[in-house]
Amino acid sequence: MMKFFLFCLFLLTSPALAQDSVPSTAFSLQQEELAQKVESYFNGIQTIKSKFYQISDNGATAEGIFYALKPNKMRLEYDSKHPIEVVADGYYLIFHDKKLEQVTYLNLDDNPAAIILKKDFSFKKEGLDISNFDIENGLISLTIQNKKHPEIGKITLVFKDSPFTLKQWRVTDAQQITTTVTLDNMETNIELDEQIFKFKDPKKNLRPGDNHRRSR
Repeated sequence: MMKFFLFCLFLLTSPALAQDSVPSTAFSLQQEELAQKVESYFNGIQTIKSKFYQISDNGATAEGIFYALKPNKMRLEYDSKHPIEVVADGYYLIFHDKKLEQVTYLNLDDNPAAIILKKDFSFKKEGLDISNFDIENGLISLTIQNKKHPEIGKITLVFKDSPFTLKQWRVTDAQQITTTVTLDNMETNIELDEQIFKFKDPKKNLRPGDNHRRSR
């Protein structure tokens, strides 16, 4: 179960994903307009609470509640069928398999979906390319990749056009399995208890020491 969540849940990708990507050198006018729209949207959001539904090409499914607090804090709270806890505490992305009592710490900046959690988000500041985008049936989708670090992988964001709202993201793992996370009944800029973004490692008295590197 832990392998499933680590490789196709939400954020984690591998260098194999970047081999067929050719980053563009500059935004087209349409890309620039879309980039500005996405930047304005994300920068107008401080918190998110939403129901989410997750499905993968291999048939695996899950659902729960998604919480986000800028900068760099996130929580995926799965239903009782999945004893998994996923927390971004401002420093790390933490996967906790409660059944196996297994905890994995990942660098938050090494994950493509961390852009959702950025404060004062900018494509150019973050060194991101829009490698592909599509407008169809009232939905806008764009694939985003880090130009300097393509090994991080790619994420495709899907927005509802009117009103402009994040509806979905897709990530493909090293086994070429695509996982889609769809948001429903999303609330933004509501008050959230910061305690839900704190993680206490059940096998340690403290988090990995005070020497860890802070995410951007």
